[in-house]
Amino acid sequence: MLAFLQKVSEMNEDTVYDSSDDHIVSEIINLVTERGHTSILEDFNKPFVHPMITIQKWVEELKVIAIENLNEEDH
Repeated sequence: MLAFLQKVSEMNEDTVYDSSDDHIVSEIINLVTERGHTSILEDFNKPFVHPMITIQKWVEELKVIAIENLNEEDH
């Protein structure tokens, strides 16, 4: 997940969505839901907005959330 977010961060608007990344996008949405990040979740729930748009918008915050999650799993 973190590698995916880093790639998006580096390419951001030039990121090409690949349907093989669907499982990572789902994991990101689940993590945001579990962590209670309502602002990001609201963006994921906007009709007619592809989840990659939300990921691109929030990529830096999502990287922090993913790192925090990894750190907690290590402990």
